[in-house]
Amino acid sequence: MNDDEIREVEREADRLHFESALQLLQKTRRTETDDTDWHRLMARILRGLSDSRAALDHARNAGTAPRAQLELAKCLFAAGQAEEAGQRLTAICTDSSDLAACLALAAWCAEMGEVTRARNILQSSSLHQLPPGGLRMDWLILTADLASFEENMDTAFRFYRQALHETESCIPSNWQPLRRMLILHNMADSLEQMERPDQAMDLYRQAMREMKQQHRTDGTVTDLSGYEAELLLSVANCLGNMEEYETAHEFLNKADRLLAGDPPRQKSYFHARRLYIGGLLALNESRNTEAAHLFEQALTVQKKLCLSGQDKPEHAARTAYYLASVLPDTETRRKLALYEEAWPVFEQMQDKEPAFYLSARAEMENERGRLSSDRSLGTRHYRYSVALYNQVLALHPEDSLARESRLAARVNLYLLSPCQDLENCIRKELTALQKQSGSLFLDTVSAYLLHSGGCSPAFHEWLTQFRQTLPSPYDA
Repeated sequence: MNDDEIREVEREADRLHFESALQLLQKTRRTETDDTDWHRLMARILRGLSDSRAALDHARNAGTAPRAQLELAKCLFAAGQAEEAGQRLTAICTDSSDLAACLALAAWCAEMGEVTRARNILQSSSLHQLPPGGLRMDWLILTADLASFEENMDTAFRFYRQALHETESCIPSNWQPLRRMLILHNMADSLEQMERPDQAMDLYRQAMREMKQQHRTDGTVTDLSGYEAELLLSVANCLGNMEEYETAHEFLNKADRLLAGDPPRQKSYFHARRLYIGGLLALNESRNTEAAHLFEQALTVQKKLCLSGQDKPEHAARTAYYLASVLPDTETRRKLALYEEAWPVFEQMQDKEPAFYLSARAEMENERGRLSSDRSLGTRHYRYSVALYNQVLALHPEDSLARESRLAARVNLYLLSPCQDLENCIRKELTALQKQSGSLFLDTVSAYLLHSGGCSPAFHEWLTQFRQTLPSPYDA
């Protein structure tokens, strides 16, 4: 391959025209001296076409040059060999100051839940000096993503907006609307994680407008239906969280029609994603039997995909967690097994979304305590649940749901292992929650304690008087 041929193939790949890039590459003449470039380009193209196994085979024959080793690391990650990918990226960055490799290593760290390490890599390199181009765009977005993970929304949105502003100078003209859509999608996801769904929907609407513009600008971008399906599913999930169920189902149906009419290359991934979002919607609608069925199907597909690197363990862990939450207590062994699957992944990924993963782990510990037949083991689970809720409240002192959940864990702990300190904590928390929580919750907790038979006489008397001070939870 000569330099002109290499540039022509790379230009098509940069435009996300991977099918035409493949055709160009297949037409070029290969010699022993240029086999490495040919294999490197073939690896990049096949990775863009979601053929990660074939891409990895070519990447292993692409030589030892930094660009070839970087492509090999990316192919390893795409094929599910994340640890080896990280080792190779670390080696490249140790041996050279290649900015593309540093950025790829930071992105790998972020995907693996090593948010602090990722941020340190970005701050210690000269990535901020990158000229306009794809690398600078990736740096802006990764910097924003990391700030979002750490719930530093002002910084996150400053970099997201900078990325939107620089799209025209960094991205080929044929897919600038798609790039803007993806940035807006990230921004909306961040707001939804912060439980600001109304603001998230405003950004999702902007993202959908950019998606329409992309179809007008260039509808031949590889796997365009996959980008659109992901957006439609995110919108459906957000609407479900807003309890706008009818509209949420309309977007699910739109996604179904798109996936059936123009299947993306990662068809199985999107099938699992559709099942998962459908399960979340059913969960929000309190249709637990349907939710369990959808989560079960999604998890089966996701586990297979994770083995080949076509899905993230993080996704399968979330599905396992939600499936456990809707299963009845008659399936205790299954529930506990699902928690065992989710726990290590949630622990590893905690820095990516601290409030969610801490709260989820705290809830799992409370459930493990409740379902345990061993008094000593149950006590340990409840204690750890309280400790995790303390961490949540250290991040978000105003989180009333976390405060109520911590109280529930303390009550469960008290009934297994009563002591004066716990009794005092429960009294204090009940009194404090009078200003925040509805009387139905407080009345339910008080009644549960009173009828448990495990309270001291003094605490029983206090609870009786406290309950009498509450407004009737059934008043109109």
